[in-house]
Amino acid sequence: MYSRINYTMVGVFVLLFTLLALGFGFWLAKYGFEEKYDYYYLYFTEPVDGLTLDSSVKLKGVDVGKVSSIEVDPDNVERIRVEIRLKEGTPIVEGMYALLKLQGITGLSYVQIEGGKRGAPRLTAAEGKIPVIPTRESLIHQLSKDAPALLDRLQSAANALDRIFSEHNQRQFTRILDNTAEATAKATEVEDRFIALSDEFNRTLQHFDRQSTELVDSVQRITRTLDEKLPTLMDDVDQAGRNVAQVARGIDRRLKRGEYDLRKMIRPIQIDIRELSYSYQELSEDLKALSRHPSSLIFGSGHPPKGPGE
Repeated sequence: MYSRINYTMVGVFVLLFTLLALGFGFWLAKYGFEEKYDYYYLYFTEPVDGLTLDSSVKLKGVDVGKVSSIEVDPDNVERIRVEIRLKEGTPIVEGMYALLKLQGITGLSYVQIEGGKRGAPRLTAAEGKIPVIPTRESLIHQLSKDAPALLDRLQSAANALDRIFSEHNQRQFTRILDNTAEATAKATEVEDRFIALSDEFNRTLQHFDRQSTELVDSVQRITRTLDEKLPTLMDDVDQAGRNVAQVARGIDRRLKRGEYDLRKMIRPIQIDIRELSYSYQELSEDLKALSRHPSSLIFGSGHPPKGPGE
């Protein structure tokens, strides 16, 4: 015969088991899987539009934490204090800084941590204080601050362009282009004339070169002829001069001895013979000079250099 089952005890046991399971699950969820974080403060003097709780915090592009709180700094209303939590052990060292960056085209922002060098000491704070990571202005904030000045410059540039491309300047520019085209055409015409003149000059030079060559050949032929004929001619002239001089001396001696009664009649002839002798001597000197410098027959003789004291 079977014993009666005590359903009350079973129900109590199931209830206790369920409570124990729930309590264990709550403890495990709270303490068994709780991740530890390092907390830091960031102070921004620029608007933090797009930054929300749980926005990402990245260290040189790597997700290392989240934004845990955003509030106005109670000690300075001109600053925004942002608290971030990073995975425990995240290497935040001195020299690092934080700035805001846009996340795609969503309009949301995230915190980017950059800078720092290898071997730098860890960023710490006084006992019981939260370390503060320095911040820098974001590129968007810098652009927004510089936007008015940039717009003014763009407006000035636009006004300058309007002045440059005014109707008056366009007419002036068109006139300059027309003058440039006309000057280019004239330059081309001058260049063509210069080329033609250069060709003519080259032909003239070639003709002159041929004429010079022929002249040099002629001078050389004359020189050779003079070299061949002058010695004989000079000998004949010298001999004739000597003969005339001898005749003149003989006549002079006879006249002095009184061999001729017609001394007065012969005196003019004597003078003529003496002048003829002098002429032969000059001719002999000229022929000697011509023998030394045959080219002087064509080009003439230069003035002889002056001696000392002349």
